[in-house]
This record gives sequence, structure tokens and C-alpha cells, in this order.
Amino acid sequence: MRAWIIVVSLVLLSPVWAAQDGNEGLYEMAAPPDSAFVRVLNLSDRQIQVALDDWQQPLVPGALGDYLYRPEGAATIRIDGQPFAYRFLARSVQTLAYRDGALTLFQDQYFDSRIKALLVMYNLTPSSASLQTLNGAVNVIGPLAEDSSGAREINGVKVALRVSLDDGRNLPLAPAVLERGRVYSVVVFGGASGPQARLEESHVATVP
Repeated sequence: MRAWIIVVSLVLLSPVWAAQDGNEGLYEMAAPPDSAFVRVLNLSDRQIQVALDDWQQPLVPGALGDYLYRPEGAATIRIDGQPFAYRFLARSVQTLAYRDGALTLFQDQYFDSRIKALLVMYNLTPSSASLQTLNGAVNVIGPLAEDSSGAREINGVKVALRVSLDDGRNLPLAPAVLERGRVYSVVVFGGASGPQARLEESHVATVP
């Protein structure tokens, strides 16, 4: 899935957002039918503040935000006060990668399975990247080109994985137990000391 660059807009809109317990999988949420989901990935070198209406979330560099869901239609997201306007489509799941004052949009997979776990990988490095078992024997996702993403449904299982780059470097991930009905994200991004990779469970935001 290729990414598309989103243009900054100064249009001010007032979307109505709902949220659910962050420990539930996407399939468990009491979201209205055909809702749209969105979250932000911070690829800048500083902490940012993401805001939607009265909801706010700080994100350190390399961190993924929580998913929010909303009805189909237009909405405005603000990052450190800078507004971005979008129109979300029904049953869409989107990750918005923030860097250099702009957003790159990734169309994620709409996932509602109770019998599988979903692994999603985002490659934000210039190198081609693949998600593999730790010993390299099995290719799970990829190879993915720069600014692209991929996904795979797998059985619930304890896994030890690595990200393999086309320049020969391997980035091991912390062992994890993938639970059925949950979504897990692998982000490959550049850092001060070179490419980094992290695996984390995806959550849905809870409004305070």
C-alpha cells in the first residue's frame, strides 16, 4: 500500500468523535456502523501534541498514537496547533505519519476478526524492509519499499521477529504474544544512530 501526501488546510471543522477502552480490539468496539478510524505516527525529532476537538495526546518521536473513530465525513486534526483537514470514508482505517510539517497517509486494513491477530508494518526508511521470524527462516510481511505498508493476519501465538533491511542489517524486535482479535504494528524508521524498529499493540483512544 503506497502512501499519499496530505496537503495542509486552514479549514476549521467540528467533527464529533467517540472513543472506547484502549484495551479492546477493533472488533469489540461499539462504534457506529461504517465508522472511520484514524491515528498519528510521529516521525519528527521532537515530541508533538495531537488534538481533535477537546481530545489531545502527546507523542514522542517514533511513537504511534491511539486510534479514534468517527462517522464518514470531514474532520480537522491539529498537530502542535497546525490544522490538517480530511474527509474520511466509511470503514476506512488510516495512519497519518507526521514529518517535516506534513502528513503521509497510509490506508490500513479494516480488521474485525476474532480468530486471528493482525500484524501491520510501516517502512519509513529508504531501504527495502521485510518482517521475518528471528532466525530469518520465514518471511512474514514484505519486502516493503520506502513509505509503504503491508499487513498479514496470523494465528494468536508468541513470536520472536526481526526486520531485515536490503543492506544486510537486521533489527530484532522484542518477543511478543499476539492475541486473537488484536492489532499489532511494526514501525521501521530512521533514527540518529540509524534505522530502528519497534513492535507495539494498537489501541483505541479513551477520552478523559
